[in-house]
Amino acid sequence: MKKAILITVSALLCSMAFAQAPSWVKSRPVVQGKYVGIGMAPTSEADFQQIARNNALLEIATQIGVKVESSSFMQTVDVDGRSKSLFEEKVRESVADHLEGQELKDSYNDGSRYYVYYELDIRKYEKAKRERQKRGISLGMDYYTKGKAAEQMKNYTGAMQMYAKGLEAIEPYLYLSLVTEYEGRSFDVATELFNAYINVFSGFELIQNVTEVGAEAFKACGEPLTVCLIKKGEVMSNVLLRAEFVSGEGELTAPVKTDSEGVATFYITNLTSKQSIQAVQVSVDDSFKQALPKSYQALIENLNWPTARFNVVLMNPNYTAYLMVEGNDLEGCERQVRSILANNYFEFTEDTQAKLFITLSTKLDVGSVFKGELYDMNECYASLSLRIFDNINQTQLADYQVNSIKVLVPADKSEAQAKAMCTRELMKRVNIELPKVLKKLNIN
Repeated sequence: MKKAILITVSALLCSMAFAQAPSWVKSRPVVQGKYVGIGMAPTSEADFQQIARNNALLEIATQIGVKVESSSFMQTVDVDGRSKSLFEEKVRESVADHLEGQELKDSYNDGSRYYVYYELDIRKYEKAKRERQKRGISLGMDYYTKGKAAEQMKNYTGAMQMYAKGLEAIEPYLYLSLVTEYEGRSFDVATELFNAYINVFSGFELIQNVTEVGAEAFKACGEPLTVCLIKKGEVMSNVLLRAEFVSGEGELTAPVKTDSEGVATFYITNLTSKQSIQAVQVSVDDSFKQALPKSYQALIENLNWPTARFNVVLMNPNYTAYLMVEGNDLEGCERQVRSILANNYFEFTEDTQAKLFITLSTKLDVGSVFKGELYDMNECYASLSLRIFDNINQTQLADYQVNSIKVLVPADKSEAQAKAMCTRELMKRVNIELPKVLKKLNIN
């Protein structure tokens, strides 16, 4: 009987709570001269009050955003849809994060959901908005003028950083119309910052000295790869350029800045791929992007950077190599190492008089047994040794060693399974390190 009474009382209380819900919970009010925001959050959330408040302010922000959309940055700038996708959410968040003068009118908790009712006086908001517009314009113009000054000094990466920092600084104001007068014309600060940012390197060209060079495998190429950076016929100095293989493989000189004549020169210090035709590309070094705000890095990823492409023609045949396995505890390593060497570097032969003589040895040692709560573990140590010799002049070209990598193998694993685990762990190192060793080979 008591249980039935409790259930009845509980149901009655819930019914009364629902009946006492204020009208604004059921129907969003319209108040003359006010923005109204209603927010709700489940009381099961740890910070339900803050969530409800944020939702209410976002509702107000949406109303404000709709009203200023026609004159805001979002409506005036769109490059292949990129600015819209990047800034659309920023606009709404900016309004919500920087609202001033909103007033909490009421709140209501029905036990499972918490509601809040906020109002914002439109006249007060408009007054605060005008002050914010002034701040946004002032901030943006400061970075814009600094960026233009950097461009005049031919510090193009510095200019891009100034424009990016300017865009970041005015994010809280992007929902506003940031239009002012500058140099006798109407000037939209956000739009101009954005266009200046993505156009820093527009119109740049790289003129190259040659389009093709000849090179020998595992040797430096004496012929330089020289480029001249120009813009509308004027040479561009002090711009960092880099060279990289886009086809084939090898080592190149480090990035270099263009000199006073707009010239930068690169050298192939070693060619390590057996492809008959390879390619090196020179372009603007974009490492400066790391200093940019992350949200703006994406905007320049698809820009058309100036590039110059050099074809590299392999002048001598591939080097032949003979592989001798001296120790083979881990048979699986031989196949994988041979694959690394053959895919990019050498032609294997059974002729022991090949140009290169390579020795490979793998070793597996089993140490102590660790007693575990669930199962015992064998302590295994895997090692690999690879040496490369010039078979003609009997000189050692490379000595690569991986010593005693520790691998814990469940004691119930078979010998084959244990070897497979050790091979896998050992080759993780080899796959990363061996190609780096091969790139440094210098074969006469």
